[in-house]
Amino acid sequence: MKRKFALILSAVMAASSLPLTAYAANFKDINDVPWAGAETVINSVADKGLLSGYEDGTFRAKNNVTYCEAMQMVYNVLVKTGVAKSMDAVEAYAYMGTLDTYQVPKWAQMAVAYGLKNGIIDMQLVATKFAGGNTAATREDVALLFGNALGMYYDKEKDAAEAKKFADYWSISGERLVQIDLLKRLGVVSGDNYNNFNPKKNINRAEMAVMLNKTNSILTEGVEESGTITNITVNENKYYNFTVRMTQGGTENVMATLGQMPVYSGNTTQTVALSSLNKGDQVSLIRSGNSVIAMRVTKGSTAQSKYDMTGYVDSYKNDSLSFENENTGETVKYPIKSGAKIVVGGQTVTRTQLKTLLDDHYKEHAYAGIKTTIEREKKNGNYEDVTYIEELYITFTNEYTRVGEVKSFSTNSVNMKFIGSSSEGTYYFAANCEFYIGDTKSTAAALKKLADSGTVYVKVTVNADEKVSKVIMSEDTFDEGKKDTSRTYKVKSLNDKKLVVEENKETTTFTFGSTNPLDNITFYGYKNKDWENLGNVDKAEKFADDTDDTMYCKVVMNKSNKVTEIYLSTDKQAWNKTSDEKRERKGTVASIQNDVLKFKTSSVSYTMLDKYNTKDSDNTIKIGSTETQSKKLLTRLANDSAFELYAEIVADGNNKVTEVDARLTAATGKLVEYDQDKKRIKIETSGGEYELITTSKPKLTDEDDKKFTLDDIATSKYVGEEIKLGFNSSGVVNQFTLVNGPNVGSGLTKVSGIATSAANGLQVDGKSKAYSFLSERKMTLRVYGSPTESLDTVKKMIADPNVKVYVEAGLDDQERVETLNVYIREAAGELTSCDESYVRIKTASGNKFSFALPAKLKSCDVKGLNQKNLKDGDADNRGYHVKLTFGTDGVVSNIANS
Repeated sequence: MKRKFALILSAVMAASSLPLTAYAANFKDINDVPWAGAETVINSVADKGLLSGYEDGTFRAKNNVTYCEAMQMVYNVLVKTGVAKSMDAVEAYAYMGTLDTYQVPKWAQMAVAYGLKNGIIDMQLVATKFAGGNTAATREDVALLFGNALGMYYDKEKDAAEAKKFADYWSISGERLVQIDLLKRLGVVSGDNYNNFNPKKNINRAEMAVMLNKTNSILTEGVEESGTITNITVNENKYYNFTVRMTQGGTENVMATLGQMPVYSGNTTQTVALSSLNKGDQVSLIRSGNSVIAMRVTKGSTAQSKYDMTGYVDSYKNDSLSFENENTGETVKYPIKSGAKIVVGGQTVTRTQLKTLLDDHYKEHAYAGIKTTIEREKKNGNYEDVTYIEELYITFTNEYTRVGEVKSFSTNSVNMKFIGSSSEGTYYFAANCEFYIGDTKSTAAALKKLADSGTVYVKVTVNADEKVSKVIMSEDTFDEGKKDTSRTYKVKSLNDKKLVVEENKETTTFTFGSTNPLDNITFYGYKNKDWENLGNVDKAEKFADDTDDTMYCKVVMNKSNKVTEIYLSTDKQAWNKTSDEKRERKGTVASIQNDVLKFKTSSVSYTMLDKYNTKDSDNTIKIGSTETQSKKLLTRLANDSAFELYAEIVADGNNKVTEVDARLTAATGKLVEYDQDKKRIKIETSGGEYELITTSKPKLTDEDDKKFTLDDIATSKYVGEEIKLGFNSSGVVNQFTLVNGPNVGSGLTKVSGIATSAANGLQVDGKSKAYSFLSERKMTLRVYGSPTESLDTVKKMIADPNVKVYVEAGLDDQERVETLNVYIREAAGELTSCDESYVRIKTASGNKFSFALPAKLKSCDVKGLNQKNLKDGDADNRGYHVKLTFGTDGVVSNIANS
């Protein structure tokens, strides 16, 4: 990760401080912070003026940080480190009117204006989170602020691979992932003891101090430090110790283990072997915290680093090396050129010494990188191209890795297709083999399940006995397979011999033949707004020639610099639109949030296409459990905990879903209605009502010897009872199970539904039959979401046309109401008062009712009315005419204008 800016070292104006008094060190309550090093970190940020204490000399580490405070702190660290200038008062003035409207505190307005101007925050976030200045900030939202701020100077990566390593990454809001990923790569954030990021938790002042301290270090010192290698020692041909003389002064010893420390060539993602490094090479050390995690060769004797091929030595005879390509799995044989450079374990050796070393290490794998050259030679009267090895770098290891696409997987072996090749190989697992899905340790059975669910990739580590000691499975390709494909060329010419391209008036030629076999190259063309496989080079040549427009291309190469794919298009933006690659995935859906679908057993996110919102004939979404086929219903089912949703999808190379075939496999809810003739059942869950398709005669089960029939279910006898549904392989309901059995409780018959008033009783769902109340003393009454326990108040609610009441009534043998559960569904009237627990209204009928408020409303559509001022007292709330909507628990879920 390379810094994009030069630090400004001159003094800068002090940023606006928080509305607290700064105490630079020795806070009275510093020992209240449990983690080691807290005092140093907190005092450090206080000394720098990044985070202040309170007037009484305390720090109050566990106090939450508000959104306004968080933005002020971000502003402080940017300005005080000199990487940003203080907000110009004239520029800030343009935002002040709006910020006053949202009641953003005056002390925070300069910082918030800076955030708006520089894209760190947007006005929607200000309106929803900064308004009033007192809302506690969540960890993911603070990460958004820091990530956007640092994103002005450091690259964000769209795949967010590091953020996805958090155990709870699925709960991170999709638009926050890239910022959290950047912060994790920079070492600003990390997981808890269980590797959870905890995105929805509020951030406290101690955690904020850590983020500020690390951000300050990054902005003043950077994350890469340059130096020159002055000495190299190698132990057991595996452990390297590099002495680096740092440009900033001093030396640093870098310990590197073969296969664990990546070394990059310049600004590319191309890695070079540890053995290729030499004294005098200029390098950049890439840090994570205090540890060097990678190196980058910026200048030095590493021109040989662009290997033509990497892999494992099979044999060395008669000055020729037999070599297994680690990417293609193919074995090739090349003669070693006279005078070739041969390096083994960091030491330059002769051919004789090479043979001796290979013989001595016959129990180990000889991992090699080679650079080849082609010479024209006359043989048997004809001239031929002969490929020679001109540079050879070997390191001995007890194991090696192979990467490929899984073709088949069992509990004792895996068959894979090698990346960039049509070749396949089978590897058998050692008795102590370890299995991983991504970074998470797993089992062979779990990997088999993932392999059976769709396209997956695998990396195996093979030991000295040619048995696999470690298996890592992923839905994404491993980095070893392909090089960066960001460069777009203009095509000059294409035929079966070569591809000639131009970039910035410089010509590059990709020659096909022994170094780039055509059989291993796939050609794609952008047609009809999609990528198509062109089949072979002849068709690709025709595709390139059959246009008068400029033809562009991208070239994909594997780690050995072999061309594997060529993409052609007259549309320079085609690569940003789609990919020909199709991926299949199936399994139980974990969630669909903001049109992003995630599976329970998967780490990859899939984007639902906009066309699922339409009723077009090409809508390729299916839900076998219902007649309605819509993305909205699919999303509801996926996010409702009462259902288990199974889906099979097809996605393109950008993980955009093109086909969905879904069905329910389990459901639990309250029975609303069962229609035998129409073969429909309606249930109610916390997410609302759903109508599902049933078979003609679903199987009936309970814990009491099936003392009910389908006719019973079709009547109102069991309405309101909790029922579990079973489904067949098509997603159709084929089983009813009453959770508590028939006639639960005291043998009472039960009825439920929307209640209307009747003489000394009630009617249900508008039916004419009335049920009278027993005396209040003999009745069992429970009202959910209201403080009342009065039958008279319940009668008023039922009789009031402005209140909708759902009841569950237990009837005695004379069909009198003996037990009554009451849930309010809707209510409308004038808002008379409210506090943090209850909202009170007066209906048009003159009745006054109190209803319970949750800890946080799902939504409030009344302009100027929000959860905060609902709790401010009576005076601010009178005069609103509102409509209240309630959840299935009887508690208010929404307040809207009536």
